[in-house]
Order: sequence, then C-alpha cells, then structure tokens
Amino acid sequence: MSEPITTVNTGRRVSEMDVLFQLLKEKGENTHFRGLIVQALSRIGYEDPEDPKSIAAVYTQMNLDMRFVYFGNGLWGLRNWAPAKSARRIPTISLLNKTVEYEDGEGGDEEDYDDRDHDYGRGRDDDWERAE
Repeated sequence: MSEPITTVNTGRRVSEMDVLFQLLKEKGENTHFRGLIVQALSRIGYEDPEDPKSIAAVYTQMNLDMRFVYFGNGLWGLRNWAPAKSARRIPTISLLNKTVEYEDGEGGDEEDYDDRDHDYGRGRDDDWERAE
C-alpha cells in the first residue's frame, strides 16, 4: 500500500474514510461497498486498489466509522440517509378496572358461596378456630 495523499491546504493526511465519505456524498445514493472502496483507493493513489487485503482493511474501518450505515445487499450509505429508528411500542393490556364474568357451568349464583370465601381480613387464629 502506498502512502495516503495529503491535502494541499493543510498538509493533513487524508484517510480512506474521508475519501469514502466524500464519494458517497457526491453520489448521493447507496453504493455497493466493493466498487466504492476501489474508487476511494484509486483516488487516494494506491498502486493496486483491487488488492483484497486493502479492501478488507478499508471495509473493517468502514464498519467501525459511525458516519456510514449498512443498508443490506452490500449497499452502504451515509448515516443521515437512514430512516430514523422509532421506538417500537408494545401495546399494553391492562386488566385493571375491568370486570370479568366467570361462568361455572352449574348456573350457581353468589348465594352458593360461603361467607368464609370472601373473608380476606381474618387472621390465622380464625382459621384454627374454624378447623376445630
């Protein structure tokens, strides 16, 4: 791999990611990663832009750079092109304040129940007394 080019104005090293970002910005649409990387490496001045090792190294960097997003089928684009993620709202079912009718199949009514079935406020001593 040859040395990356530097900008004329600042003398700063231009990274492959900056060139990829610029290429995608110019194209304005999602692009397949291989062609995009080969174009970027050619623009930077790599001797062999089709070298699989160079492509793999740039692809790894592209995965780590938050400016890029994968759209599927090998297509990559800029993060601001991706639709905003909305929070999935799961509908909640509340049974509070709802009455549920139970049918026992025998046609019974409230008179069939003993008073003890509804006595929730009693203590343990009451249970012992009833058991005797």
